[in-house]
Amino acid sequence: MLPLVPEPMTVLRKEDLAQVDLLSDPTDANLTKVKFAFKILRGGNGETARDVIQWIINVERAFTGLNSNNGQLHYQMLQQFACGSAPSGFNHNAPAQGAPSRAALVATAQAAVNRDDGTNVARWQGLDNHLAAMQTLTDETMLAQNVGIGIVATALRELPTVLLPAKILQRVKRCLRREARKPIEMGVRECRMYILCINLQEIPRLPPQFNATQMLSDDEIVDILLFGTPKSWQREMDCQEVDPLVSAPHEAATFMERIEMSEDFDSNKKTTKVVPGKIKKKISCAKGNKDAAGYKHCMLHGNDNAHDASECKTLMAQAKKLKGNNSADKKGKGGGNKSWKNKAKDKTENLKKELAALIKKATEAIKKSEFNAIEPVKKRKVNWPIEEEELCALDAELKDFNYYEDLDKMDLKGESEDKNEEGEMDLSASEEVSDEVSV
Repeated sequence: MLPLVPEPMTVLRKEDLAQVDLLSDPTDANLTKVKFAFKILRGGNGETARDVIQWIINVERAFTGLNSNNGQLHYQMLQQFACGSAPSGFNHNAPAQGAPSRAALVATAQAAVNRDDGTNVARWQGLDNHLAAMQTLTDETMLAQNVGIGIVATALRELPTVLLPAKILQRVKRCLRREARKPIEMGVRECRMYILCINLQEIPRLPPQFNATQMLSDDEIVDILLFGTPKSWQREMDCQEVDPLVSAPHEAATFMERIEMSEDFDSNKKTTKVVPGKIKKKISCAKGNKDAAGYKHCMLHGNDNAHDASECKTLMAQAKKLKGNNSADKKGKGGGNKSWKNKAKDKTENLKKELAALIKKATEAIKKSEFNAIEPVKKRKVNWPIEEEELCALDAELKDFNYYEDLDKMDLKGESEDKNEEGEMDLSASEEVSDEVSV
């Protein structure tokens, strides 16, 4: 509900601020005035507990600087300092605080009238008129009385009960004890100041007591500091026989600060070596190129800082190319590009590619034919017949041979045609081989 590290301040619009001129010395209206502006409280989910408490502190500061002693004027000013659900809660609390005060004023006036013996007519008449005026008081006119300032202050103090969640004090203390760890980049002294600010300024303005009785004690503050620091620091305290819980918060914070400083100057701490070239580059770039908070920004290369968009060679080349295309389109049909020459060039390139493919194919065919060449037949042993056996076999075959009859039966024409066909086949085969070799 109240984080240890406050959120960074944001710049607000003029419509979201309330401005007043405060007196540098409330007792002297002739001295120099100071302008004071603070955020208008709207209420709702967008307002945190810290925003509500800070708004109450700012309103009290404005009332003090204006040196106003009229409760009714304070009530009217608060309507300008808040809007939304915030003034509705205040307007509900103010009449509730005014009713008991009005009853007390009427009872006091009635008791004064009853105590008077009536011997002094003028005095009795004055007491009776005062009683009648107290009986006619309303919620607004009640604020103009001396008790009006107290009524407004009480209603303003109890405004967090309407805007903040229930058990806010319990939740804030639980958060400090269990979740308020010190960030690594925050020093011990700064962490202690944040805890004291929460304890002195914000916790006393929370319900239910709205006073300093619900503040954290010294041992609780030290315990929160110990929880938020590394375990090694606590072990160092144990080694040096230091009990932080029996010392004041500032003493414990001072001892922790010494440990923190000794860790910052630790000679055994490992450090990474930096290449000298990178150091020179960083130093040279810090003069205006790189790490120069965006002095040079390129639309194509980003936060390069070595050049800007006007110096980028890539962008200049692209722009020149686009400019050439646009000028070519404007020239007319030809356009300066001479597309007919490009087409002829493309055809020539295609023919060259086809010719190269054919040459490659022919080369592969030749190599393949060389690999498939007929190998010489290996010599084999043959058992030749004896001359006598050959003569006997020849006589047996010629025994039944009739020369004249077999000669008439022979088809010399068919044999010639078969021979011609075989010759043509041989010729066609030779022509195919010659064509492949020529290709």
